[in-house]
Amino acid sequence: MNIIHTSDWHLGQHFFDRDRFEEHDAFLRFLLETIETRQVDLLIVSGDIFDTANPPREAERMYYRFLTRLGALGTCAAVIVGGNHDSAPHLDAPATILETLNIKVVGALPENTEEAVFHVPCQRDDTDPGVWVAAVPYLRDRDVRKAVAGESFDELSARTRAGIRAAYAEIAEMAQARSKGTPVIGTGHLTALGSSVSDSERTIHIGNLGSISGGDFPDAFDYVALGHIHTPQAVGGKETIRYSGSPIALSFSEASHPKEIRFIHATSGSLIQEPISVPTFRPLLRFKGEADTLKENLTHLEASDGGMTPWVELTVEGSLPSTTLNEELRTLAGEHGAEVLKVGLDTSHRPAAELSPGDVSISELKPEEVFQRRLEAYEGDVPADTLGQCFAHLLTLAQEAEK
Repeated sequence: MNIIHTSDWHLGQHFFDRDRFEEHDAFLRFLLETIETRQVDLLIVSGDIFDTANPPREAERMYYRFLTRLGALGTCAAVIVGGNHDSAPHLDAPATILETLNIKVVGALPENTEEAVFHVPCQRDDTDPGVWVAAVPYLRDRDVRKAVAGESFDELSARTRAGIRAAYAEIAEMAQARSKGTPVIGTGHLTALGSSVSDSERTIHIGNLGSISGGDFPDAFDYVALGHIHTPQAVGGKETIRYSGSPIALSFSEASHPKEIRFIHATSGSLIQEPISVPTFRPLLRFKGEADTLKENLTHLEASDGGMTPWVELTVEGSLPSTTLNEELRTLAGEHGAEVLKVGLDTSHRPAAELSPGDVSISELKPEEVFQRRLEAYEGDVPADTLGQCFAHLLTLAQEAEK
């Protein structure tokens, strides 16, 4: 049985007020073509299908158009689980209708966890035993623990992690009992300890509060298809526990990261996997240096193979730039077929006397960065790390409240 694992599409994302519809459409067409040419029997999407709980209408149209075309193939099933960016009710609402297309959606962990474990047969080959899937979505606090008045931060952390481990253990036991030797694929949307993150991942499970290690996933899983981390990687050196990563760069910090989907061939006796590289549909470019160096970089830009205008982030080093530099850089980039989305200033090596409040706009900073700057001037008794974790907790609660 042939399987593709992907995640973190973030359909509907706005990037410096620019939409990503063109890039996402190109990826979904690439994915569908790959499913056909590789004769894929099962597509697994491990969360963050959408970028927000209330995605733009065009993002929804793109999602359902893809699923309709996938269902029309008649040979590839799909399992889609919710992520922390997704609204679970929004994903689950059309689940019954999508099942007619052989598409299983698990936006939130079902009250009856047995409903999260099911068999996926191979439609192309009746002799293939197929696989069992333990479809675990993003686990919210209410899924894994009950609030206890007066508990400390450490107690909260320990109970959250224990709850996540217990949820996986219960579901893995069900899957193993039913599979009878057939491969079992688990899913998840969380931060695994030791994984490498980029700027675009929002805090999940209260920073590292609900993070678990690769060793916490039950041995019953032959492969664990994870989402949330945007860089493709194995967890804890275990090649069978993997993040597929996002299919397009979701921040300039991911500009140099390879993008891929995972191809898995599962049989009763083995599981073989390989990466399939995702083309760069729109280049994201980063340049850092003094003004003359940045201008030189922009004059040597090359046209994009995909035909999409490259987006550029520039960071100015050295002495305070002229008031016209911003416009000069943007104009120069436009003359060479690119668009500058951000011009920032590196103030780390500049004498304090040269700095002005306008050097860095608060709109260019994330909430975590603003809070971190405030912590640098903090002189209270509570450890700064603890305050940082608490702030991350509040951000997580605020994100869930939006859903």
